[in-house]
Amino acid sequence: MKKFIALFFAVAGVFSSAGCGKNDIYTIKITVPAGTIEEFVYQENFIYSDEEISPKGNKITISSGDGLGDTEVVLKPIEVKEENAYEPTYLTPGMPVEMDVEKGAWFKIGIAMQNPTDTDITEYVVVEGVEVRIE
Repeated sequence: MKKFIALFFAVAGVFSSAGCGKNDIYTIKITVPAGTIEEFVYQENFIYSDEEISPKGNKITISSGDGLGDTEVVLKPIEVKEENAYEPTYLTPGMPVEMDVEKGAWFKIGIAMQNPTDTDITEYVVVEGVEVRIE
């Protein structure tokens, strides 16, 4: 019986450590400056994250963080090998979007949001299938 228990814990340890260091889900912070009331016609008008993301594969999943309402989300290429157009995609809380991306490229995430108040607003998006670096 002792051998069985020892074997059980050894196998459990192997399975539990197999996922260590493989976190590819990140919460990305986007600060919307006070007094932002621009029309969101072009990607330049989006508010972008300071963090940059790099897809681990050819698809990523983006979902709304707590408190973020309906918005558009877009990827801004920072370091890419292929010239692709990344169009804004509508993002609704509880309904993640999957985007086709260039594996290994670097992007910033942008949202379309206004902030007519006197204080900055911090919003979050959750991204799956990426690595993250700070600009």
